[in-house]
Amino acid sequence: MSLTDFSFHLFYNPGVFSLISRNIVLGAIACLVSTFGIAQTAAPAPENTPKSSDPELVTCGEKPPLASRTARSSTLLAPDQKHRAYAEIEATALYPQRPSGYSGPLCVNNSRLFVADTGDFKLRFLQEPADVENGNSLRLVDWSADGRRLLAEIAEWQYEQPGVTRSVLVFDSRFGTFQQPDLARSLAKTFSHDCSMNLRVLGFGTQGQIVLEAQPLTPEEEEVSGTSSCAKKRTFFELDRATENLVSVPEMPKVQHNAKVESGK
Repeated sequence: MSLTDFSFHLFYNPGVFSLISRNIVLGAIACLVSTFGIAQTAAPAPENTPKSSDPELVTCGEKPPLASRTARSSTLLAPDQKHRAYAEIEATALYPQRPSGYSGPLCVNNSRLFVADTGDFKLRFLQEPADVENGNSLRLVDWSADGRRLLAEIAEWQYEQPGVTRSVLVFDSRFGTFQQPDLARSLAKTFSHDCSMNLRVLGFGTQGQIVLEAQPLTPEEEEVSGTSSCAKKRTFFELDRATENLVSVPEMPKVQHNAKVESGK
C-alpha cells in the first residue's frame, strides 16, 4: 500500500483487515450459523477493553460514562532537521453508556499523521475505524539515520474484545509514499504456518532494519482469534523493509535513536 503520486496527497487508510480479525469474524459466523441458524447479537463485554490505563492507547475510558478525548504526540525532528512529524489520535464517544437495544460501538477512533518540511504541518495519513477494529492509535517511533523515513506503529483493536494488533508504518519523505508491511504474511513465512504474536515496534537497527519485539498471545486471545502463537516466549525480530522478511534473533538488537523530540508545537 503506497502512494505513487509525488504531489504528496493524503494517504487514507480505512483499516487493515488483519489475520486475527479475519479469524475472529469467520469464527463468529461459523458459531452463529451452526448454533442458531441465523445471526444474533452477542451480549457486550462488561468492560471497555483494551483498558484506558494503557498509556499508548487513546480510548473513551474503561467504564461508563465514556467521554471523547483527543491526544497529540510529541514532535519528532529528523536528524537532518528537514522534516518534523507528530500524531494526533481522536477517540469519539458515540454514547456515554450503552442504550437499551443498541449493539453498535460505543467509541470509535481516528488517528492522523502530520508532517512538515520547511513550511506548515500537513495531514499526510489518516487511519479510520473499521467494522471489526473500531479502535486505533498511532505511535511515532523514530526517523531513519538519513532523515528520509519515519517509522511508526499502528495499533488496532475491537472495543470490548481482548487483544491489540500492532503493525509497522513507514513514511518516505522523499516521495511522500507509505509502506505497511504485511506482518501476518511475514510471520507465516517465517514459521511455515499461520500464526500470530503480539508485536511491538522498537526502532531502527544499526543497519537500518526494523527491530520488533514479540510476545505470545494470551490463552484468551488465542481462543477468541482461533490463532495459535508463533512462539511461546518473548522473541525479537529484524524486519527487512525492502523484502519484508522477518529474521528471529537470539537477543534484543541495538536500536538507534536518531530523532530529536520536541514537546511543544
